[in-house]
Amino acid sequence: MIRRRGVTLLEVLVAGILLSIGLVGAISVTAKCAVTTAGARDRSRAMMFARSKMEEILKEPTLQIGTDQGQGVDESTEYDWAANIEQSSYDGLYVIAVEAKNRLTGLSVILTALRRPDLSPPAAEEGSTTATTGGGTS
Repeated sequence: MIRRRGVTLLEVLVAGILLSIGLVGAISVTAKCAVTTAGARDRSRAMMFARSKMEEILKEPTLQIGTDQGQGVDESTEYDWAANIEQSSYDGLYVIAVEAKNRLTGLSVILTALRRPDLSPPAAEEGSTTATTGGGTS
């Protein structure tokens, strides 16, 4: 009986097909990771932009009910923003909602916060004493 050494053409074809299936799978996973990373980066940038706008609003000494909107801080920013301030169901508190939306991808994030209409301390009620002085008897 003659014994052959080497690999047959059929074995080479099967190995090539298995290798190509593995490579296609690896490329597919890499592409999905890139898309997921880009989406997470976009959400993160939108959140930072919305936080920045929220901080600007919260720094104001007084708030007025209404809406406002605008584009990013400069030409290179691809985010639009909208803010809505309205009375909450709790007395003396306003609800502030800031939405940041990417003009290119359409991704949108919304932040909300509660705040008093003004940052001044509450006025003292009549008849109450606000401060007492300590000391000895006279």
